[in-house]
Amino acid sequence: MGGILMEAYLTRNDRIKTQLSPEARRERRFYMFLSVIAFIPGAFALWEINYELWNMIGSVASGSPDMALTEALRMVPLYLVGAALILFLVYTNGAYRAKNEKARIRKWLAGGTVTVILGVITAAYVVIGVVLGEYGELIEGYVSPLYPLDMLLAGVVFIGIGFLSIHYAAVLRRKPSALPYVTDKGLFGLRLCTFGCLRALGLAMAMIGFAASVWGIFVLDFTHGYLMYSIVLWLNYFTAFVMYFVYKYIFCETKPEIRGTAAVRLGAIFLIVNVVLFALHLVTVQIWNEAPNVAAFGILPADFLSSMNVFAVAYGLNNILTPIVAIARGLVMEKKGTN
Repeated sequence: MGGILMEAYLTRNDRIKTQLSPEARRERRFYMFLSVIAFIPGAFALWEINYELWNMIGSVASGSPDMALTEALRMVPLYLVGAALILFLVYTNGAYRAKNEKARIRKWLAGGTVTVILGVITAAYVVIGVVLGEYGELIEGYVSPLYPLDMLLAGVVFIGIGFLSIHYAAVLRRKPSALPYVTDKGLFGLRLCTFGCLRALGLAMAMIGFAASVWGIFVLDFTHGYLMYSIVLWLNYFTAFVMYFVYKYIFCETKPEIRGTAAVRLGAIFLIVNVVLFALHLVTVQIWNEAPNVAAFGILPADFLSSMNVFAVAYGLNNILTPIVAIARGLVMEKKGTN
C-alpha cells in the first residue's frame, strides 16, 4: 500500500518544492533546518519537564508540598528554556506557512521579542538564584551535569536567537520572502479552537514521544520476559513522532490540490497501524500486568506514580484520535477544494 500511495500522490512532481525558484528552495531549507534544531532539544526539554512535574505531583501526593514547591522553584529555568524552544519551533513554522508577507514578518518579530524576554528571565533567574543561595553553586548537576549553568548559557543563546529573529523580520521588510503563502492559518487563525488545538496537542505528544522513544532504547527492559510489551510500548511512543514527521514533511509539502486526498489516505494508514498497536498494548498489559513497573517505569512516570496505565493509554488514544481527525479534515478539504 505504501508503494502505491507514494506513486499516486507523493511523487516528486506532487511536492511543493518542484514549483519553487532556487531562492525559494534555499529559504525552504532554512526553515526546515530551524524546525529540526528546535524540535530535538525541545523534545528532550519537554520530556524532562513532564518527568519533573510528575515527581512534584508525587511529592504532593505523599504529603510533602513544601518539597514540591522547592522543586518547582529550582526547575523554573528548565521550564523557561522548554517554553523558548517550543515557541521558536511554533513561530518559525508559523512564519513558513504564513498567509501573507505581513503575517510572516509579524511572526518573526513577535516570536523574537518574546524569545528575548524568556532568555533574559532565564539568565537573570539563574544568576539571582546563585547569589541568593537558591542554588548552592553555579554547577550543581541536578538535572544535567552542568545545571544550572547550562540554563544560564541557554538563556544567553535565546537572547541572541530572539534578536536575530527581530533582525530577520527587518530583512524581510527590505527584501520580501520568495516562499509562497498558504491559506491554512494553523495555530494562529480561525482554526485555533478546532484543528489548531489538536495540532498543538499532537506536537506536544510528538515531542514527548520522540524523547521517550530515544530514552526507551536504554530504559525499556528487552531481556527479562517483557520483550513484546516493551516493543509495543516503544512503538506507541515512536508512532506519535512519526505522525508529526509525516504531517510536516509530507502532508504540508504536498501540492494543495491533492492535500485532502493525502490526508485521507495517510490518516487511514496510521489509523490501522495505531488501532493494532493499541490493541497489542492492552493484550500485553493483560498478560504481564507487572510489566509497566518492572520493565518500563523509567519512561512511564504517571503510570508508576498512579499504579495505573494512564500515560500509555493516553498515548494509544491520542494515536487513534489523530488519524481520525486527519481523515475528517481531508474529507472536508476534498469537499471544499481547499488546502
